[in-house]
Amino acid sequence: MEMGCYVNGQSENVYEISSTVSRPPADPKQDNNKATNKKTLIVLAISLGICVLVSVAAFILFMQLQNEMNGMKEKLDKFSEIDSSLAIKINDTQKTSSSIKDELKNMKNEVSQLDSKILIGDTKLNANLTEANSRMNKMFSISGWFRASNNLIYKRFTYSVNYATAKAQCERLGARLVSTGMRNNQVKNEIFPKHYLTRGSWIGLDDISHEGIWVWSDDVNGSPSAIWASGEPNGGSSENCVIIFYNTKIVGNDVACSAVNRFVCEREFE
Repeated sequence: MEMGCYVNGQSENVYEISSTVSRPPADPKQDNNKATNKKTLIVLAISLGICVLVSVAAFILFMQLQNEMNGMKEKLDKFSEIDSSLAIKINDTQKTSSSIKDELKNMKNEVSQLDSKILIGDTKLNANLTEANSRMNKMFSISGWFRASNNLIYKRFTYSVNYATAKAQCERLGARLVSTGMRNNQVKNEIFPKHYLTRGSWIGLDDISHEGIWVWSDDVNGSPSAIWASGEPNGGSSENCVIIFYNTKIVGNDVACSAVNRFVCEREFE
């Protein structure tokens, strides 16, 4: 196809190149570059996607860790509050314990002082009692009475009378013929020294009411076998009253109540 064209005012013929004219063949290197670029873009896109996913995962993990950290912080705060409360309670308990210890210490001091006072009081009381006993014993000695270890008082009479008279004499003094002290060997030896028993002495034991049934003047029935001398009692109904005498030891013998002997009275200490 011919086309007209003016160049420098002159017309020139320009011929259009037909579209049917064949193009030169494509360059293989250019195709390879395009493929490479495409792969690169794909790799970059994939890498970018992975980075985005990793970033999102990291963000999610960070948020979870942040939440856990916040939870741990809250728990630590609560523990801190509990520790503070416990510390206050422990401090209060220590103060209370210290106060109790002080009170106990004061009480111990008071008890110790009281013990000292009681000890002093006991010492004074014992001294007073000793002095009072000494005075009473002197008084008893003046009056002829003495106190034995069984806390009963006794009086020995050296003149001789029959059993009924001796019994009546003791009763007029608010006493009885010796009986309780006779059943205790220690007291018996306190009541009857050897020199007093150079002769027989009436004691409060007889079977006047019923033959063979011996009764003490303190209303105790029965006589221990140890009180009798060998072969005694042997007088039957004619010997219903008892005297004691010394024969290697203090022993009893039944005799007629009409006989005359010394006697000992016994009474409670008032």
